[in-house]
Amino acid sequence: MTKLADRLHIYKSKLFDLIHDDMSFNLQQTDHLQKWLRLIKECLGVEKAFLYKCTKSECFLQGSTEEQGNDGTLSRKIFELSFGDTPYFMMDCRDPHFHFFFQFRNDMEETYVLLIQHSDGQSFDEDCLSPFWKASDQFLTLSWNVQKVYEEERRYRELFKVTEFFHSNRDVQTLLVQIIETLGEVFPEDEFRLLLSNDRYDFGTLPIKSFDFEKANPFAMQAFVNGSIELDEDSQTLYAPLRGKQGIYGVLEVGTASHLLFNEQKIEFIKLLAYTAGSALENAKLYEQSKRLISDLQLINETSHQLNLKFRLSDTLQFLKKQIERSFQPSAIGFVLNEPNKSVILEQSSSLFFTKEGEQYISYVNERINEERDSIFLGDVSDRIGDPGYLSLMAVPMTQNEELIGFCVVLHHDPYMFSFDMYKLLQSFIHHSALAITNATLREELEHMVITDHMTKLFARHYLDEKMESAMKEDKEGTLLLIDIDDFKAVNDNYGHQIGDEVLIQTANLIKEVVGESGSAARWGGEEMAVYLPYVERDEGYAIAKAIVETVSCRTEPGVTLSCGLSSWVKGDESCPSSVKELVKKADEALYIAKNHGKNQVVEDLDSRLLIKP
Repeated sequence: MTKLADRLHIYKSKLFDLIHDDMSFNLQQTDHLQKWLRLIKECLGVEKAFLYKCTKSECFLQGSTEEQGNDGTLSRKIFELSFGDTPYFMMDCRDPHFHFFFQFRNDMEETYVLLIQHSDGQSFDEDCLSPFWKASDQFLTLSWNVQKVYEEERRYRELFKVTEFFHSNRDVQTLLVQIIETLGEVFPEDEFRLLLSNDRYDFGTLPIKSFDFEKANPFAMQAFVNGSIELDEDSQTLYAPLRGKQGIYGVLEVGTASHLLFNEQKIEFIKLLAYTAGSALENAKLYEQSKRLISDLQLINETSHQLNLKFRLSDTLQFLKKQIERSFQPSAIGFVLNEPNKSVILEQSSSLFFTKEGEQYISYVNERINEERDSIFLGDVSDRIGDPGYLSLMAVPMTQNEELIGFCVVLHHDPYMFSFDMYKLLQSFIHHSALAITNATLREELEHMVITDHMTKLFARHYLDEKMESAMKEDKEGTLLLIDIDDFKAVNDNYGHQIGDEVLIQTANLIKEVVGESGSAARWGGEEMAVYLPYVERDEGYAIAKAIVETVSCRTEPGVTLSCGLSSWVKGDESCPSSVKELVKKADEALYIAKNHGKNQVVEDLDSRLLIKP
């Protein structure tokens, strides 16, 4: 037996030991192959050994006996020219760096090439090449088969583990992160990306993106539309749909290095993981949807309850505005109520709607709602409103007893910021608030009728009494004017009661015009009227009274004159009236003097003395 044959015998023996010791395969395949290459060097006395895995055009280094091997890639043409039609080994090497090439194939049609450089004076004879290749081929075949079983076991163990996790978790974001992590564990050399439809989660640096239907890769679009696995062989990218029972929620994109091809086992595993993830994602979305629905129902119930507790229209609208802001995070909210022959933008609306830009939105919504009597849901209004600063729009009409009483409009700067669920929730808000708004409006109208004189539209006497009672408790001073139309009976007798009513209305309007925001005017009874001026001292009150008398005498038709009695109070001044009853009594006494001393004048009460100013 030659020396080389002895070494080959030792090589085969140690191959058996290597198989026996390491087939537990706690080692990765690359580590196992590295041990095999070192065994070749040790047993056969070769200088260097390199193992390459070949694709159609290139070969990639899988392991070597050198700490710093040669280049990581080689052209496959080198091997094709060297092997030609010969079997799996050769001696006449054309590459000056290597002396022997051995070719191996596994059952997945993957080709590996072993390159050997022998030391000076050391060579293989032809009789040893065949036994060496056969022993090595048997070892690699067994290694690949065991590695295949091990990899499949590891993958499906990961799949089982992640499936357990999927079934125990209902958080969409957590599920998607777990998918990425699982793929990274099973295929550490690949790149992954999740393309999701209709999701607005913030995933930071994770490879999760929204599915762009306009710019999507044709293979990704095919996978999404057909729900099938698609492979782009040119870029070596696989697209697997995240499919549930009710639909497809996105696409898993897997890119691999050119030397790590997609085999059937890998494709099947990715398919199972994607389908499992799709079902889990669907369940999580349904769970979130049910939670959201319950939350919306609770919110609607709370809103309805609170709206029914509000008595003022302003309180009702303010509460509704807060609920809309909390639920939709809009950029602007507008409330519009219909009045005879006009629409009124309520003060609780955002400031935008009191500008020309806001008027565009109000005009567009008002026209559509009055025409269609239906809600509006637009993701982008740029084709309907010129140069819009707010692109997302929702608008819902307020109806009561089939009558359109107004509408609510909600805007956002960015397009497509409102989901359909938000739109339905807004409809529920407005539907439940319409009755509350109607009731609040009717309640305020009724309150106004109770405190207002029907003919003159001045306050009623009891309302002014209440205001004066409150003022004398809380304020420091005030002035009361009692006013009577002179010779009003003659107006009725000469012109009739209808003209008399018109004179009352003219007088009331002129008094309100002169008094403005300084005080409150009321019809005291018959042709008598009263004005209370809070925080107004006597001299200022006298000037206002004088202006009223002069204005009425000049601007009524038929012309009438007024007599006015003035009384004032100052807190802490014992000489002034200390109660409403006393204040009214002194003003009435002053009015009596004015009526009996020439009329068409103002008489004031001063230090318990009634004075007539010239």
